[in-house]
Amino acid sequence: MRRDLDRLMQERGIAGMVVFAYDRYTPAMYYVTGQKMHVGLYLRAADGRTHLVVDPMERDQAAASGLDHSTLTQHGWLKRVETEPRPARAWGGLIADVLEQMGIEGKVAFFGEMPVGVAWELIAAVRERRPNLKVDDSHPDVMSLARCTKDPDEIAAIRRASEGVVAAWNALRSYVGNLRRDGDTLVNGHGPVKIGDLRALLNHELATRGLEGGESIVSQGRDAGVPHNRGNDAELLRPGTPVIVDIFPGEAGGGYFSDFTRTFCVGPAPAGLRQLYDDVHAAFRTGLDAIRVGAACRAAQDAVCDVFESRGHDTRRTNPSLQEGYVHSLGHGVGLAVHEAPLLGGPASNTATIEPGMVLTVEPGLYYPSRGLGVRIEDLVVMRAGGGFDNLTPAPYELEIEPRG
Repeated sequence: MRRDLDRLMQERGIAGMVVFAYDRYTPAMYYVTGQKMHVGLYLRAADGRTHLVVDPMERDQAAASGLDHSTLTQHGWLKRVETEPRPARAWGGLIADVLEQMGIEGKVAFFGEMPVGVAWELIAAVRERRPNLKVDDSHPDVMSLARCTKDPDEIAAIRRASEGVVAAWNALRSYVGNLRRDGDTLVNGHGPVKIGDLRALLNHELATRGLEGGESIVSQGRDAGVPHNRGNDAELLRPGTPVIVDIFPGEAGGGYFSDFTRTFCVGPAPAGLRQLYDDVHAAFRTGLDAIRVGAACRAAQDAVCDVFESRGHDTRRTNPSLQEGYVHSLGHGVGLAVHEAPLLGGPASNTATIEPGMVLTVEPGLYYPSRGLGVRIEDLVVMRAGGGFDNLTPAPYELEIEPRG
């Protein structure tokens, strides 16, 4: 949580933190300020002192943050860029000066989103002015650790996004249930239905709820057998074929995400698909049972591998290079990014444990593109302080959606 930043900095001997918004929305800046500022610097000392430097055009957002702040104009920005026309070096000089003004000496952690070359030049410029400064390169970094657990306001934002996701899924499920079967195709009043029609419906439903989700996965058949294949919008929706719908939108304009997956087929499922779905559903229930506060993050992955292996499927535990079977980890954190720490799985070096306030996906899947099959089920949960969890994405798990006629 945000309140953990000072403790984490002190434990790691980090004297200061710099968050740089380089003319774009930056999740780290939103995290520390609560505002969607696109240009500016946030500086934090290990004793909790903070200062925000912003473009004058964003002074209202700075005021709304409640933080001590100043503007670029007050720091002589125009003179700086005239003297040093390379933007990264001008910013580096400003950062060095404000660090000195705040009395921050020693190890400093840097955060932001920018091209690697710009970041390299910026930090080089800072160190030219402050040669005794050391860049924190610890892993995991203090920002990632703090963001592992969410405070009540963050959980409320993720809950709202998740409610929108479930509503979008229910709308898609209702739409498919009202289609008609015409031989090997599904039709509505305008003709054959394509995968792109389902994606467009999802995007519309999400947008009406203040969410952006243009990258949602809607993949069918062979495409469903490759976990991150987004699907082919031109492909006709086919009966009896698995369709994976993975919806992971964030708040419009930047903010908190949700993540949710269901697999369905239109009409009766062939025996092979039904068996695969039953295996994934059993692993999913096992994964949910295995996540609990205090447990190792890797433990739930091992429990799911036990289920799949007992049912004849390869996993990364039995074959690290496999392309078919269970090919990924069980889940991950969700917050200001759709993929955050912690990871439910990974190498033995992952010694993280599940803590209250973590928001986690549980998403086992089986993938056989050579057979035209793929199945994944995913819910998003928040771990409770008293133990157990709340499911943020409650929705039916039925595989088959029967068309109208």
